[in-house]
Formats: sequence, structure tokens, C-alpha cells
Amino acid sequence: MSIFISLLQKTSSIKRVCILFIVSHLVILSMMLFTFPVINNQIGTKAFDMQSFGYSVSTAESIVNNLNTQTTDLYLFPQLTLLDVLYPFLLALFLSSFIFRLFLITKTKNKANSILLIVPFLAMGFDYLENTCIILMISKSIEMSESFVLLSSSFTVLKGTLTSIAWLSILIYSIKWLKLRIKEKKK
Repeated sequence: MSIFISLLQKTSSIKRVCILFIVSHLVILSMMLFTFPVINNQIGTKAFDMQSFGYSVSTAESIVNNLNTQTTDLYLFPQLTLLDVLYPFLLALFLSSFIFRLFLITKTKNKANSILLIVPFLAMGFDYLENTCIILMISKSIEMSESFVLLSSSFTVLKGTLTSIAWLSILIYSIKWLKLRIKEKKK
């Protein structure tokens, strides 16, 4: 845990938080502008990664069946094995560093709240598990059973839920910081 805190201390300056925000969002922007439009157009719906509330077996089968070789290759690389490897890590580091910074400036020292620092990295882990499942499905390396699709879909939902918790934490602690600033100025 001390290595993790040391990393967050190094990445939680205003400058580094801003750099992490810009770099992570440039990666997601490239996905939204270049890879996802091609994939979504080919399959006629949103890609697995973008189905925030999960997906059914029939949806998964439809996605896989609508992929042609060229789009499958694009989905595998650069989407899943480059961009969607970089983005979850960069986003997790940005979110944790930002939360850590907010804890410092709001003087939050509650041990229970420090769990929030790990939440973005848990989301990253679920994103990587989701990517692995998607790779297995679109490469047709595994039989698309109901239990496998449910597992993959669960990883997608957990990734989104944990990421939302991290963003909500940032909102809450930013409001706390603003209230402290207003209180200080009144003194």
C-alpha cells in the first residue's frame, strides 16, 4: 500500500492531474472518433464496451455475427489490445490521483475513505477482464454460453459502476473543498 500511496503522491500535483486528464481523454477521444464508429456501424448497435447496463446472450451473438473480418481485426487491434489497455490505466491513475489530491486539500484522513483510492483501479481490473472476454467472444475462441456472456456482461456493469463511484467521489469532495474555501474567505 505504501508504494501505491507513494505513486499517488507523485501524480497528485495539479500539473500531473491535468496531464493525466488530458492524456486519458485523448485516448478515449481517439476511440470515440476512430474505432468505435467503425465497429458500431458494422454491428448495428453499440460495441460490448459501451453497453453500460450489460448485454444478453442474443445481443452478444448478434454483435459477434455482424462483425466482418476487417472490423474484428480493428476491434482486436488497436481497440482492445492497445487503446483499451492504455485508457483504463490512465483513467484509474487520473481518478485516484485526483481523489488523493482532494483528500489532501480537504484534510480528509478517514481510513474508510481511503478505499475510494482503490476503486478506480478495481474498475480498471474489471475493464481488463471485460476486454479478455470480448477478445474470446469476437475471436470465437470460446463457446458463447449464457454463463460466459453473463460473466462478461457483469464485468462491463462493474467497470461502469465503480468508475461512476470514483467520479461521484470527485464531485462530493470537490463540493467539500469549495465549502471549505468559502468558509475560509468569510473569516
